[in-house]
Parts: sequence; structure tokens; C-alpha cells
Amino acid sequence: MVLRAVPLPHEAMEHNASVLVDLLAALTETSSEFVVVGGLAAGYHGRLRATIDVDLLVPKRKLKPLAAAMRRRGYETKAFPDMVRVYRGTPESVADLVARESSPTLKEAARHVETVTLLGKRVPMVTPGAFVALKFHAAVSPTRQLGDKYQDIVDVERVVTRKLAPDQRALALTIAERMYPGAPEDLARMLDDLAAGRPVKL
Repeated sequence: MVLRAVPLPHEAMEHNASVLVDLLAALTETSSEFVVVGGLAAGYHGRLRATIDVDLLVPKRKLKPLAAAMRRRGYETKAFPDMVRVYRGTPESVADLVARESSPTLKEAARHVETVTLLGKRVPMVTPGAFVALKFHAAVSPTRQLGDKYQDIVDVERVVTRKLAPDQRALALTIAERMYPGAPEDLARMLDDLAAGRPVKL
């Protein structure tokens, strides 16, 4: 018998679809704005991968009401200062609800949205440029695990490979201005290296 620790992409998508249905109901119940980020956005803008959770940016004031709404639907939640993790019978979270005000980068990225069809639902999602900026922001974080940083770079590379439009590249660099001095130049270098197939340095 062979045990698989990581779900196949179609299995992950079926799992995400059921979680997304409950999240959308909770978001409607609490009248909360939201925007899809994370692995589902990576799959939409780049290439499908077996992400096992749904990541959303939401207003900070909606974190507690959303947590309560998800608990009423049979989920467990764990609150942090700027986010709520949602669980359903496993140690891994099935959804991360992150306050869009938790950093200038997240706040600005949350403003750049397009409506897409995701898992059969029409939802707001960050644009490719905003997604690239968020992934770069994660990749350069000093507290992020190395394996997660590698995944961030892969996600950006897949967007670049699919074709990052000039206006979206410009948007990513503009959002990067909110990170640290020199961030736009570092991001531009990363994008150029990925486009040319060169090794990337963080």
C-alpha cells in the first residue's frame, strides 16, 4: 500500500469547493467584503497546484463575526491578532482569513481585484500583478519557512511564464514600494531573472 501525504490537485479542488461554499455563506451572513489570494489565486493566474486551504483577505473588523459564522457551520477556529485560521477535523487549516489592514502591502493589494469563476463560483480575486507582489512580500519575509519561500518563487515563475502583462508588472512594482526601500528594484530583478531562466536570489 502506498500512502500519499499530499492530495492530488483534483482532490484538493473538491475539498476547497466545499469549504468555499461555506465561506461564501459566512461572508454573505456577515456582509463581509473579501478577496481571494494564496494557492487558489496561484492556480488561477499560474498553474493548478494541490493547495489544501482557501486564503482570503477580509476587513479586520469582520474576523470575529466570520469566525463565529464558520463555527456555526461546524468548523473550529483559532484567532490571531491579524487573522483567523479555520479547521475541520484536521491539524491543517482549511482556510486562512487575513486582515487586509495587517500591512500596507496587503491593504494595497486588496484594492486590485478582478471577478473570476473559481470552483464554479463568481468571486473577487487579486489581479496577477497584485498576486505577484503578495508572493514576493511573502518570499522576502524573514520569518517565513524556506520551503514556503521556494513555493512563493515557483508561484511567481508560473505567472511570469504564462505572461505577466506590462501593466500588471508595473502594478506589482508599485505595490512593492510599500514593503521596504529598494523592494521594487529587487522584485524587478526577480521577474527578469525568472523570465530569462536565471537563478533567483532573495
